Amino acid sequence: MRLSRTLAALLVSGSLILSGAAFAADPIFPRGSLVGLVPPDGMTEATAFPGFEDRAKSASILMVEMPPEAYEQVASGFTDAALASKGIAVISRDPLTIPDTKTMFVTGTQTAGALTVRKWVLLAGTSKGTALITAQIPEATAASLPDETVRAALATIAFRAPPSLEEQLKGLPFHLSSLAGFRVLRVLGNTAVFLTDGPKNEIEAADQPLFVVSVSAGAPRDDDRGTFAVRTLTSTPGFKELRVERAEPLRIHNQPGFEVMATAKEAQSGAEVKVIQWLRFGSNGYVRMLGVVKADAFPDAYPKLRAIRDGFEAGGDR
Repeated sequence: MRLSRTLAALLVSGSLILSGAAFAADPIFPRGSLVGLVPPDGMTEATAFPGFEDRAKSASILMVEMPPEAYEQVASGFTDAALASKGIAVISRDPLTIPDTKTMFVTGTQTAGALTVRKWVLLAGTSKGTALITAQIPEATAASLPDETVRAALATIAFRAPPSLEEQLKGLPFHLSSLAGFRVLRVLGNTAVFLTDGPKNEIEAADQPLFVVSVSAGAPRDDDRGTFAVRTLTSTPGFKELRVERAEPLRIHNQPGFEVMATAKEAQSGAEVKVIQWLRFGSNGYVRMLGVVKADAFPDAYPKLRAIRDGFEAGGDR
């Protein structure tokens, strides 16, 4: 399982879930982020997810970073049908011209229960990185965030040189008090951290354990958490013949959560793997912890994965 594919697949699979203004001259880069933009008037940096928000309007801009090579992988699945599978009904698909940047851009709506939101989704790629940016606002208040305002903001997207690993870790909205022998492999903006237990920096066919902790905006209804957790895992690309062995609620640091354990085969190599996913739900977002380990190594790795999970501390927990 090549790391670049894993980064793209794991993040994109979760990033699209419900989650006329004057602009300042310079883009704002969220803490530890490679990607920045000039947000619409009234939006400030979000604390629970990477991006910006206007809580009074329930409006948000979610920013997900990926490596440069992820652009083509994501673009190949940036179809109306693929977006529809995530609940997004595409209204328009037209160019958003940004200098020295490849782009794909759609507008649409997404419905969750009784709530319908208007969405703008931009895929942007440069030699420095790839970004998937999703802006959204409830239809009921959409007039306060016009289409031209969102387009103008997204057109200011900028990429900068990556901060140091230490700076990136400080930019995460959470802290891991125990790595249980794992080490940090990569940090993506203030979105996610990738951990591994082994010497390789490029992982093929799950030849060493991989553990990902990420944050996403939006949260399912209380009565939909189990279905949401199973769907989140089973819709993750990169696996075949995935079979859920266990799916049950639990509490993580006194917050509601859900555990799903499965067996699968790595899609390219066919290697037998165990997959464990923990979700911790908040009022405006959720944390996803995902471990992938070769099946025969899982008994030894499982206690370490649980130790990392139990060492998770959100910004407000410390």
